[in-house]
Amino acid sequence: MDKVLIVDGDEAFLEQTKTGLEKVRQFEVLTAADGREALSLLSKQPVSVLATDIETPSLDALELLSYMSINHPRTPCIVMTDRGKPWFKKRISQQSFLYHLEKPFQVGSLVSAIFVGLNLRDEGAGAQGMNMATLLPLLELQQKTCRMKVKAAGKRMGFLYFENGEIIDAHCGDLSVQEAAGQIASWNRISFSFSDLPRRRTRRRVKTKLMDFAEATWSTTAKPADPKPASEAWGHGEKARTFEEDFEVIELVEEIEPDQPEPGAGDEAEVAQNCRDVVKQIVSILKQSEETRDFQMIAVVDSHLAFQALQYEDAKKPDTRALTQKLAPFFNTSAPAAKSAGLGPVSGLTLHGENGVLVLQELAVEPGQSPLWSLVLCGPRCNWYFVKTCLESLI
Repeated sequence: MDKVLIVDGDEAFLEQTKTGLEKVRQFEVLTAADGREALSLLSKQPVSVLATDIETPSLDALELLSYMSINHPRTPCIVMTDRGKPWFKKRISQQSFLYHLEKPFQVGSLVSAIFVGLNLRDEGAGAQGMNMATLLPLLELQQKTCRMKVKAAGKRMGFLYFENGEIIDAHCGDLSVQEAAGQIASWNRISFSFSDLPRRRTRRRVKTKLMDFAEATWSTTAKPADPKPASEAWGHGEKARTFEEDFEVIELVEEIEPDQPEPGAGDEAEVAQNCRDVVKQIVSILKQSEETRDFQMIAVVDSHLAFQALQYEDAKKPDTRALTQKLAPFFNTSAPAAKSAGLGPVSGLTLHGENGVLVLQELAVEPGQSPLWSLVLCGPRCNWYFVKTCLESLI
């Protein structure tokens, strides 16, 4: 059975989280009250996922992540924080080997993050390892003063220098300071370590801000509340929506480009445009019948449920992150459940509620391309089976 290690200095939180996770019965839960205890456990037995508070007694999360990047680079890691500063809005996907989770959260959110990590591992995505873009905001959040040595697969070694969470200098071969900082900040599959900041490196030479290198900005709004139940999220008691109301097509996720393109992945811009075209095609098909006009959201997602394109019916943007977190456990466990039942590979999933049906259907793609899924949120007057039939025939 998979083992998940939770590291947190708050004993009450640790015990409550352990109790909640054990109810899932999909993995064994290990706990550690500080970083040193976590290192001791990790040296004796590997774990499938590590979830750690950003600052634990004796060793902070960055030191623990450094150990993982060197000794267990293919293990997904989750960083939990309640430091009081709002978390950052990313232009990068959360479907990476370093996942960020802001406290307070429901145990279900942590379960979803763990399943994402297990799913990435099972699909062999561990070769991607950690990337600098998801790591850099932690250095600013912890106001780190240090020298950071970074190594990346197939690349030269580089050094970044930080003072109170600000990047002040960089070194990588013959590159200029600014070029070195930008180059290192883009690396994937990294291992890293920290040492004291040398005195000769205390003058600020890098002009770009750390969060700009991370392609992220700090949130200026309060953290949203925990996701509402499906019956509330689907507009229970509200005026029924109609197709004639305005739609808006938006692209939600911009993935960090890997060092080497995956075979058959195609050009990123072309893939994004194809996803938007598929959404428009689905809208056009469902618009033709009165039986299928009562829908509230149409999206194209990848195999990790990361939104690639989305169209929704009113001006209010849906909470897609909450939807992903709640749907991920069902999605990630559907394949082994179908296999156990002798159903074969999963090609579709439906979730039925009082106020509608959510239809998740695999789309036909060219050989060698990453799988894509269509997601349609059907209203109470929408013939969901007809919607599913239309999606099955969509290319």
